[in-house]
Amino acid sequence: MRERAVKHFGVVSKRNRWGLTVWGWLSILLIIVLAVFLFLAQAYSFLAPIHREKTDILVLEGAVPDYVLESAVKEFEENQYRLLITTGTPLEWGHLLIEFGNTASLAANSLIKMGFDSTVLVTVATDEIRNDRTFNSALELASYLRQYHPEVKAINLMSYGPHSRRSQMLFQAALGKEIKVGIIAIKSYYYGPNDWWRSGKGFREVMNEVLGYIFVKFFFVPYQLPPGPPKGGVSPARAGFRGKNDFLTQ
Repeated sequence: MRERAVKHFGVVSKRNRWGLTVWGWLSILLIIVLAVFLFLAQAYSFLAPIHREKTDILVLEGAVPDYVLESAVKEFEENQYRLLITTGTPLEWGHLLIEFGNTASLAANSLIKMGFDSTVLVTVATDEIRNDRTFNSALELASYLRQYHPEVKAINLMSYGPHSRRSQMLFQAALGKEIKVGIIAIKSYYYGPNDWWRSGKGFREVMNEVLGYIFVKFFFVPYQLPPGPPKGGVSPARAGFRGKNDFLTQ
C-alpha cells in the first residue's frame, strides 16, 4: 500500500524512499572495479588492432619510431606488396638541423638508408597544417591514389601502437567506401599491451588515444580537399617508379 507524504506547514514533506543497503553499495563498487579491470585489459588491444586487407599497397605513417620502419620492410617483403607509400606532415621540431622537413620524407629516406628499394617507394607529404594532421595526411593520400592509381580498391595502413585505431578510422573517412583500409598496429617497445598503465609513457599515450577515439567517433566531421594534385608533394616520380636517382626529398 502506497503511503502518502506527510507535509509540515506546507513547506517540508516526509515520505518513504528506496535506498541501497551496504550490499547494494558493495555490488556497485564491484561493478565499477570490474569495468576498470576490463578497460585496463582491453583498451590497448582495441586501440591497436591488426586486420589486413587483400592488397599490394602498403601505407606507412611517417611519424613513427625507427623500429616501425624495420617492421614495414619485413611486412613489405613477406607479403608481396608492389608499392610502399609514406605519408606525413611537416616536422614540429628539428627541421633546422636535418634536410628533410616532413615526416613522410624522413621515413622514406630512412628506409632507403636501410637498403630499401626506392623504385617501389613513394612519399606523399602535406603542407603546413595546424589541425587534423592524420586526416590531412589521409586526404593527400586519397588525392594521390585518385590521380595515379585509380585502380586501387584497398590498402594496408601501418601505424604505431594505440594510435592505429584512430588512424584507420580517419584514413577510411578520407578514402571513402571505395577503398578499404586494413590496419597493422606495431606494438610499442616501451610498454606492453597488458601493463601499459604501469608506464608513464604508456598511460599518457593510451589515455590520449582513448579521448582521440571518442572525439573521432562522435564529434569529428570529415571534409574533402579541393580537386587537384596533392598539395604537399609526391616523390619520386608522380606517375611511376624510375630509380634511386629520381628520388626527391621534400
